Amino acid sequence: MLHISPYNYDAEKFKPVQKKNIIDPLTAYDFRNLRDTVYTLKDHFVEVNLLTQYATLYSRDGSSRIIPVSTGTKKIEDGIETREGIFVLQWKAKEMHSVQFDSTLMINWMGFNSGIGFHALEGKSYYKYLGKKNVSHGCVRMARKDAELLFSLLEKGTPVFVHKGNGAIKIAFTESRDNYKYFSSNELRKSLPERYSFLYSGEYLLNINQKLLIDERNISAFGLPIGDASLIPSRQALRSIYLWISPETPEYEKIKSLLDGDNPGMLTLNLTLDANSSRRKI
Repeated sequence: MLHISPYNYDAEKFKPVQKKNIIDPLTAYDFRNLRDTVYTLKDHFVEVNLLTQYATLYSRDGSSRIIPVSTGTKKIEDGIETREGIFVLQWKAKEMHSVQFDSTLMINWMGFNSGIGFHALEGKSYYKYLGKKNVSHGCVRMARKDAELLFSLLEKGTPVFVHKGNGAIKIAFTESRDNYKYFSSNELRKSLPERYSFLYSGEYLLNINQKLLIDERNISAFGLPIGDASLIPSRQALRSIYLWISPETPEYEKIKSLLDGDNPGMLTLNLTLDANSSRRKI
């Protein structure tokens, strides 16, 4: 035990050290923006918003391109709504004739959901609906220049995310430093409902640490369910060690640290605090 004589006590020497890390409960953060994530090794993926009638081409280099489209509707004869889901490109053809609709020529066809896919048409009469109204029989129509671009860039297995703005999942590109888990098609379909249930119950950050890969081998033409973001609560349970993060760290880095769970340098290194793995909701 250390004994300090009143005769040689140095107040400055034994002055308590001011700690830089303080409790940062992230109480202002709204976790309703949290999403489950699946990852792709491909260089691109496409997101189709059925409400806005726009698609977005995302590239691994960080660039993106917005493309006006026209999706399916039940309001026309034999028409169906373009279905929500996470799909991948199953096949491509420079020209495809529709057996169902009088052998209509579909240019730069890229199928992702059985008979549903991206394509252009001859003529320009349909251009006036692109980005404005869903008038197709189920496919995702686009201008010929946009369909040609996508056809040149997208390979088999490229993810396609179709939604109405309320999915509980998103797609991201893989990073070389991270580890990923590859599930079979059946395993993947069984895993997602459980992951969504943790997201809805506020226990996602406590239970989900596997980053899942998707490609043409584990996603069939039927696709994957995208969940319901309206069920995600504003608070998520966290282990108490994650509450001790430097206040100087930007919020986006804090959240990334929570999701990745691989940045111990952001913790206090206080053995008592960091060993406490009790659950706490914020």
